[in-house]
Amino acid sequence: MEDPTRAFRLDGRTAVVTGASSGLGARFAPTLAGAGARVALAARRLDRVEELAEQIRAGGGEAIAVRCDVTSDEDVRRLVAQVLDAFDRIDVLVNNAGVAPAEDAEIETPESFRRVVAVNLTGAYICAREVALRMLAQGTGAIVNTASISGLVAGDGRDTPSYAASKGAIVNLTRELAVRWARRGVRVNGLAPGYFPTEMTGETLASAEGARFVAERTPLARPGRIEELDGALLFLCSDASSYVTGHTLVVDGGWTAR
Repeated sequence: MEDPTRAFRLDGRTAVVTGASSGLGARFAPTLAGAGARVALAARRLDRVEELAEQIRAGGGEAIAVRCDVTSDEDVRRLVAQVLDAFDRIDVLVNNAGVAPAEDAEIETPESFRRVVAVNLTGAYICAREVALRMLAQGTGAIVNTASISGLVAGDGRDTPSYAASKGAIVNLTRELAVRWARRGVRVNGLAPGYFPTEMTGETLASAEGARFVAERTPLARPGRIEELDGALLFLCSDASSYVTGHTLVVDGGWTAR
């Protein structure tokens, strides 16, 4: 019998992960490398992605680190050029760069709102567009946009308006790009995590009140473990999801099922 898990492999493919210097991105990059992908790690903090790339190489994988601010057209074009120079093609993009300011929802400033939307939404589109130009030319590719449960339901006052709005827009941007590019071999899907331990959620989960809030609101009564996103990520990036596009896969312990 043929091994059904082979469809989740990424051998011979090149994956780009933005926001790879910390949090989910720092997990996503080695996960893709572990499935056989050559990985380009992109983030503003070059020292961090260089360190992670070295760890991947030390483990037998192929990886490069690139400094990139996703709000900069020039930076994104340079990122794509460096990846193509190193690996010749791009098969997977994980659009993961994002920010979430710690401001009260009632007083978030317009400046904060603009910045969050610029990174979380506009930056994701810039990266998707530049990478898709190559994917469409080669006739194949998979783009995964990191969304959030905050893009699907209200955050019970724990999110800023900018974060919720940007992640909601990511969900529909995913649908729109998926439909536009489906007949040309490029699939676009979203991954919407619930609460996982990252820099972004660290303060909430570290406090007794925050931990209680997450446990009480989540049917599985706990935040996610970072490795619990591995299967969903590999599914969306690989041929295992070859008939899936325009979908946002929720991994939230049941949060949005209530």
